[in-house]
Amino acid sequence: MEALIEQGQVWFPPDQRVERFDTLQDLHAAIDARDIPFSGSTPLLTRDTPDLAQWVGRRIGYGRPRLKKFKDGLKNENAPISSWLTPRAEADTVGDALNLPIVGATDEGSRVLKEVMGDKAFPYPKPLSLIKNLLAQATRPGDTVLDFFAGSGTTGQAVLELNAEDGGSPLNPRRFILCSSTEATAREPDKNLCRDVCAERLRRVIAGYGDRPGHALAQGGEFAYLQLDKVDGADLLLDAQPQHAATLLCLRNTGLAPVDTAQSAIQLVAKDADWLLVLCQDSAPATLEALRALHQQHDAARLLVVTPRPEALALWLQEQGIAGQTQSLRAALAQGQEQGYRSRVTIAP
Repeated sequence: MEALIEQGQVWFPPDQRVERFDTLQDLHAAIDARDIPFSGSTPLLTRDTPDLAQWVGRRIGYGRPRLKKFKDGLKNENAPISSWLTPRAEADTVGDALNLPIVGATDEGSRVLKEVMGDKAFPYPKPLSLIKNLLAQATRPGDTVLDFFAGSGTTGQAVLELNAEDGGSPLNPRRFILCSSTEATAREPDKNLCRDVCAERLRRVIAGYGDRPGHALAQGGEFAYLQLDKVDGADLLLDAQPQHAATLLCLRNTGLAPVDTAQSAIQLVAKDADWLLVLCQDSAPATLEALRALHQQHDAARLLVVTPRPEALALWLQEQGIAGQTQSLRAALAQGQEQGYRSRVTIAP
C-alpha cells in the first residue's frame, strides 16, 4: 500500500474526518442535515437504513481512499467492449489528464425532458449525456441506432445532437429507429407514450426548444411515426390495405416512409437507374395502360411489379415486350416477417 501511495495511485478524499454519534437522535439530526457520508450523490445512511441504531457510538468515516486505475496501464492489450464514463457526482475523483467523459444521472434526464416538454412527462428518463457518450464511442456517421425500449426518446435526441456536432451530411447522418409501446391500461385506454412523449419530444427537438437551435434535414432532422398492428396470416389480404403494402415496400427498399400513400391503382414505390418497383392493385385495362405509360416515362426501365395476380400480369408484360418480373402481394407482405433486407430487394436478371 505504501508503494501505491508513493506512486500516486491512491486518491484521498478532501473530507477525511471521522465522527461518532452518541445517541440515535444525534444521528437522525446529522441525516436530516445531510451531514453524513455519501457515495457520489447517494447518502450511505438514511432514517430507513436497517438497524440504524447499530451505528450509534461507532466511528464513521466521511471519506474513503480509492485506488486509481489508468486505461493505458492495463496489462491486457485487447481492450474489452466497455465504456469509460465518470458520473458527474464523482468528477472530482478523476484527473484532467484522463479526459474521461463526465455523464449525468436520472436527475439530468428529468431536467432535459422538462426543458423540452414543459413537464416531466415520463418517470426516470435516461440522462442525455450518458447516451450521447455511449453512442459517440460506438457509432460513426451513417450508422443506424436501434433503441427497442425508447421510453421518452432520449436516444433519438442524442443521435440528433451528435449529427449536429459532426456537422452532418445529407449522405451520412446517423439514423435512429425507436420502438416503444403505448403503455395503455384499462384505466387509461387512450394512453400512447410513443406518440405523446417519444415522438412529440423529437418533433420539439428538431424544431428547436428554449434557446437551442433546431436540426436540419442534413442532421437527420426528420422522422416517420409508424404504428404496428398484428394481422393473422389467413386474413392478410383481407385486413391489409394498399397503403399498408406501399408503406412496407417503401421502408423495405428505400429505408424511408412514403409521404403520400394516396389510394391509386398504380404506385411507384422505389426506383433506380434501370429498374422500377411498382405496386399494382388490379389488372383493369386503365391500370395496365397506366403501367405501360410509367414504363415508357422512365426510359423502358425493368419493372418489378407487386400485384394480387402476379401470373396474369407476368403474361401481360411478356405480351407487351416489357422486361420485368412480378411478385404476389401476399408474398410481399408476408416476406417482411421472414427474410432479410438484401435478399428482398434483389432484381433478377
